[in-house]
Amino acid sequence: MTDNQSGYEVPGEYTGMPGFSDEKREQIREQLVESGRELLLTYGPKKTTVKDVTDPVGIAKPTFYQFFDAKSDLYIEILQREFEEYMENVRSELAGVDEPQEALERLFWCYAEFGEGNPFIQQTVIQGNYQEIIGSGSEKQLEELVQAEMAEFIPLLEGIQSRSDGPLAEMDPFIVLGLMGSSIGLLVLHRDEYEQYEGQFEGVEQGYYGQVQEALISTLARGLTVEG
Repeated sequence: MTDNQSGYEVPGEYTGMPGFSDEKREQIREQLVESGRELLLTYGPKKTTVKDVTDPVGIAKPTFYQFFDAKSDLYIEILQREFEEYMENVRSELAGVDEPQEALERLFWCYAEFGEGNPFIQQTVIQGNYQEIIGSGSEKQLEELVQAEMAEFIPLLEGIQSRSDGPLAEMDPFIVLGLMGSSIGLLVLHRDEYEQYEGQFEGVEQGYYGQVQEALISTLARGLTVEG
């Protein structure tokens, strides 16, 4: 990938292994995270190299390893930030919402939007290819990250369950997560296919994917929260 492909303006490159000040190290680390995040969200993890990440920051490839032991460590840092942003969005959407069906719908929409247009999240979170993308060498870090995120997410889901009279009330939270991934997540992964149907078949109009998604989320939320 060339510099103009990544869309960055490349400053003068740092060469060798310079001793950076703490302030400069923090600045470069943040730039690496931002560079890596943009590349991951645009091209996905398999098409992103260390050089792709360092070129926009203006440092040589070997200098990357002053900040991260491996590319997988950068991926975990980015994944952690993506999770944090997602959880902030979930908490914001659920704030003040007492009705369980509406709360579950909002939770499902947050999940759908989390994956849409984000190949990194699609391949790691939705498809579950954590080890393939990030590597087995960072398995412990990844496990700790997922456990920390579940520790935040599960109580929010349990709060919705406690207010529900439907099947959701007695359901294991991880079963709910499985339903969410195997339905809403699967639809997100096949978005392009649904959009290709638009205009190709009689009765399939523009916005078909969105219509299917809205019907799926509302039906799933209603079925899980409404008694009988």
